[in-house]
Amino acid sequence: MFYYPQREQTIKIQETLKTLYAGVGGEYYSGDEAWEYLKAYSGVDLKVILTQIANERTPKDGNE
Repeated sequence: MFYYPQREQTIKIQETLKTLYAGVGGEYYSGDEAWEYLKAYSGVDLKVILTQIANERTPKDGNE
């Protein structure tokens, strides 16, 4: 889960998943921790790449 949800019900679901994964010896990463895990595992900073792409596609002056 790369972005932590904002809705209360969804937050509870994610917390439950984290607990369940830990209970069976699994791993669960969310938010910045998920991006860091991916970067450490792959050697690629996907968050930076996706942010750059989004910034290139976002109009700078708001007129487009």
